[in-house]
Amino acid sequence: MTARRRRAFQRQACLLSVLAAFSLGLALGVFVPLIGISQAASKGSIVADGSPEQEPQQPALQALHHPAHQMPHFPTIDDIRSADDGPRGRYASVSFIAEEKLTGEGEDVLFHPKLEVDGFVERKLPSPAASIVQQMLAGSSKMAQAAVPERRESRASKFDDAEREDGEGVIRDGIYWGPSVERALPDGFDQRQSESWARYLHEAEVERLEIGCGRMQNRLLVFRDGTRACARYRQNTDQIQGELFSFYLGQLLNLTNLAPSAASIIDPEARLWAAATEELAGAQWKPTKPVVITKWIGNLEPAGIPQPFRPLERHLNRFDVRNITEGLDRPRDGVRRLLLDRLGPARDGPAATPATPSSSTSTLPAQPPTPEVLERLVELAQWSDLIVFDYLIANLDRVVNNLYNFQWNADIMAAPAHNLARQTDSSLLVFLDNESGLLHGYRLLKKYEAYHGLLLDNLCVFRLSTVRALEALRDASVGQRLNALFERTTTAQIRDVLPPLPEKSVKILVDRIDRVLGQVQKCRETFADR
Repeated sequence: MTARRRRAFQRQACLLSVLAAFSLGLALGVFVPLIGISQAASKGSIVADGSPEQEPQQPALQALHHPAHQMPHFPTIDDIRSADDGPRGRYASVSFIAEEKLTGEGEDVLFHPKLEVDGFVERKLPSPAASIVQQMLAGSSKMAQAAVPERRESRASKFDDAEREDGEGVIRDGIYWGPSVERALPDGFDQRQSESWARYLHEAEVERLEIGCGRMQNRLLVFRDGTRACARYRQNTDQIQGELFSFYLGQLLNLTNLAPSAASIIDPEARLWAAATEELAGAQWKPTKPVVITKWIGNLEPAGIPQPFRPLERHLNRFDVRNITEGLDRPRDGVRRLLLDRLGPARDGPAATPATPSSSTSTLPAQPPTPEVLERLVELAQWSDLIVFDYLIANLDRVVNNLYNFQWNADIMAAPAHNLARQTDSSLLVFLDNESGLLHGYRLLKKYEAYHGLLLDNLCVFRLSTVRALEALRDASVGQRLNALFERTTTAQIRDVLPPLPEKSVKILVDRIDRVLGQVQKCRETFADR
């Protein structure tokens, strides 16, 4: 076969293969779907005639699909107010025992708590009270049905009960911690101790530096007299400014939860550092760099997040405090025990006569909080200051750290709060490591502002001294007061390398002070005594 005939044969074979491929594609693309449509139409006609239709099987991969974890919506003070003013909303701020429903005739005796904001309903219990309690605790006895009238208490009567509670000093004016809680607060660190610490550093001498106090570049300072302190060293002066000015703001707010701190300059020739030049070189601390020296606080343990600020509840107002003082926030067994305590006197006395529709059940009189309850209230009072303080400085390294990671780890709110410790011998909460405040945290507000406001929006119990200090800072120039404190407590050498608080940060701080006072006003309108 010649080359010409071979090429002609190849062209014919190629043309035939193309035609065959086209025909096969036409058959698959046109005729097969037509056959499928005709079969589906015939199948539909069979179903219409009454034959059962099979359910399509779900793909196996669909069973393996897990929805992404999302942060739930938590109730805010606005939700509570809308539920109070209009139709009943999905949230309520208080879990009072509203109804005790005892059913008989073949049913187990159950106890049903019910949420009420405007008032709570009490059903009268037939006598004798002792037998009812025994039936409730046993859960298996039967009792005859009887007509039980309802009595709904008004908002005024509920506030009267709250005023009796206020008389015990737990809550004041509906939104402030009362005298009994204020008196039980630990002393902490006042302004005199801070000034004493600054004077001590002017005369002290560092004997050695040891590894410790958190991050790798921090050091534990040991002075000649045995006193210890934590020194914070950073390459970025913004974090040194944040730590120092956050401490100054805490002083202006009269917070006693921040350990005494003072600024210093790394100067190997200065009296403070002269005996530790080798350790300074080993720590790679550069001369003329600023550091913040904080007094060492002993007997510290990790501090967890209280239950009212965890995701399932996350609100604190006067009704929540009352629940705590009366034990109504305890589990079901605790609630049954509380009812047993209420009916105890009737059980010990003579048999009571059957209740009549005109008689009214007496409410439990307000009593001073027990030591266990008072300890919880003291912790919550310190947390109210912590929430306000962290919101003002936009702290990223404490509760916001837990809130942000909640979207990946739902159990993180049960873990200890970041950079928060409790002093074991005094129950004082110590607010540690505030270096992200006022500068770095302000630059990241667009990303984290939702987390900053999450706890503040649901806080409605404050310390009166903190609110008054905020009002004073709003009326005065908070920036001038902070910078005046900076000028008074630092030397010219420190001010040469560490600038004052920027004006932009001052403006943001003023806005956040107004935001906190606005939340106080919301709570006053919703929960204050009328």
